[in-house]
Amino acid sequence: MSRYARPSVKGTAVVAVVLAALALAASARSGSALHMCTTGQLRVWLTHTGAAAGTVGGYLAFTNRDSSPCRLSGWPTLTAVRPGASTTAVHVHATMFGPYVGGTGSYVRSVPVVRLRHGQTAVAAFTGGDNPGPSETTCPPSFRRFRVTPPGNVASAVTKAWIAWLGQNMPSCTAIEVSMVVPASDMPPRG
Repeated sequence: MSRYARPSVKGTAVVAVVLAALALAASARSGSALHMCTTGQLRVWLTHTGAAAGTVGGYLAFTNRDSSPCRLSGWPTLTAVRPGASTTAVHVHATMFGPYVGGTGSYVRSVPVVRLRHGQTAVAAFTGGDNPGPSETTCPPSFRRFRVTPPGNVASAVTKAWIAWLGQNMPSCTAIEVSMVVPASDMPPRG
């Protein structure tokens, strides 16, 4: 018989469980184990709305109302609704209103994972036009509401489509574009 005892199956299982627990704890500390933010734990709202050079838009804001941290990554689904019609925004990497890398003026190139602690906000830029299209003299009625589904969710939140700087709802003259979600610091401050 060898002078070294062979570990028991039970002892090996205990060691495996302890190692798995340590790995999970390390992963949670690094933030990679954060769950995807759910629509129910987020306050979804519009901020920094405005218009410039025929472009109208603002930021969709996602604020974590829950005490536990979560993460967002990717594009929200933005559906603009007006009487008798709706349209879903096209996903783009950047709009005239951003996002920019840390406020530098350079567009964000990759899709970030945004970690939100309680009270922190992530944003996505949205834009559309306020001029009638070719051979048109007027635009259809304005969008009254936005139905917003945060990335990775199926449930939506509804907001008013009010563009404060214009003093009216979001014009429905053109298609709408929406960017990926980024930390609020990656958007330029807007009046």
